[in-house]
Amino acid sequence: MLRIKVPLKNILPAVTLALWGARALSAYDRSVLAEYNDLYKNGNYQSALEGYADIISKEPANPCGFYNAGNAYFRMNKPGPAILYYSKAWRLDPRNADIRANLEFALKQTGQAFVPDGVPRVLHYLYYYLSDDELKTAAAAAWWALFLLVSFYFLKPKSAAGTRTPLLAAGGLLALAGLWFIARSVSPFRDGAVITGEAPARLMSGPGENFKAYAALPEARLVKILDDTDDNYYEIAIPKEGIKGWVKKTSAEKI
Repeated sequence: MLRIKVPLKNILPAVTLALWGARALSAYDRSVLAEYNDLYKNGNYQSALEGYADIISKEPANPCGFYNAGNAYFRMNKPGPAILYYSKAWRLDPRNADIRANLEFALKQTGQAFVPDGVPRVLHYLYYYLSDDELKTAAAAAWWALFLLVSFYFLKPKSAAGTRTPLLAAGGLLALAGLWFIARSVSPFRDGAVITGEAPARLMSGPGENFKAYAALPEARLVKILDDTDDNYYEIAIPKEGIKGWVKKTSAEKI
């Protein structure tokens, strides 16, 4: 059985684990967040983690809770959940330098690369500059602008002489956002998951114990989900190794 090794280097102090407290939480009490951060600073990571989980449950679209939870898990020497929560935070706010740095560092410590070999860092940064939600919003805004401009053009053609440039701009933005979103389908973070439990997770040739296990995936391994319709198993791919198979859903968590 193939064992895919992902070494965990125990050099936690090297990572930037500054807590996120400055950014406003839209509905969450900042004083409560400060209390959780104090627990973290005093080394009470489990209690701090429970607080951050409460933030996540109340504000799932805010990266703050995910980022701080990732820090707590990293300090608890749990690389799988740390990478999972850093990834969740980064997908919400891909331009945040702290999230990016911590995710990259955590991946590096488990033998994985944040920026693929041969890809310029600037190109990688631009590829992820907008979140998926931002791309969807840009595409929706461009579609509505295009719809309104086309409607105006046909309803009042005499008054629509100056709409050509806005039409082209809206059409171009719609095409760009759509193509950008499609291009992101190959991203390991789109439909991604992280091995977090029952590590090493057995990679099976089919969805069941009767199938052959031909690889072992260590904790923190980033994988791509191909199919999640089975009740107990995910079909996953490991693009770098060029292999795919099935793992128990209890072994991996979706990003």
